[in-house]
Formats: sequence, C-alpha cells, structure tokens
Amino acid sequence: MQDQAEIHIYDPKVSREQIEKDLIYLWTQQGESQEHAELRVKEFVHVHADPYEAMKKTHAIAVLTEWDEFKTYDWEKGYDNMQRPAFVFDGRNILDAEELRKLGFEVKSIGKG
Repeated sequence: MQDQAEIHIYDPKVSREQIEKDLIYLWTQQGESQEHAELRVKEFVHVHADPYEAMKKTHAIAVLTEWDEFKTYDWEKGYDNMQRPAFVFDGRNILDAEELRKLGFEVKSIGKG
C-alpha cells in the first residue's frame, strides 16, 4: 500500500470486517491517523469471497496462512487469469512449487533454499 499497489485478499476463515480492521490498526501503529488509514484501506484493499476473483489480473499471490484448501486450487485457472510474470510467494511452504513452475509461475518458497 505504501507504493499505492492494490491488494486483493482472500481468506476463507477471516471476515472482511476483521481484515479491514487489522489493516487499519497496522497503519495507525506506523503513525498514520485513523482517518488516513481508513481511506488507504478503502482505496487500495479489496477483500474477495472467491479465491479466483482475488487472483484475477494480479502479478503475485502470497500464501500467508496454512489453510488446506489452498493446496486444492486449480492453479492453472489462477495462472491463466493473472498478469505476467506471475509470482507465487509461499510463506508456509504448503504448495507444490515444482507443479506451479510447470504451469509458468515464478515461485518463491519462503524459508526454503
């Protein structure tokens, strides 16, 4: 958000309201006023109820939680709807990096060599 990039979020276990509240809190902890933090979240953050909608036209996906459903996605469908280059940052090392690379993703498994 500092670089004015849009952030599209999908989390099957956390509500839109909680996600927005958490992001506003983070911004206020970094010195932003409550009002400015709320405006930034409204402008740059989009919370989706569907994972494929969250992936659409993006450059990168960051997997930051260990929900098992992430392993079962149709990653080819996700890749087909993304911009290129298409990145996956797997912060929990739960995805099959080699399979994602075969589809065309540039994969970064955080914490692995």
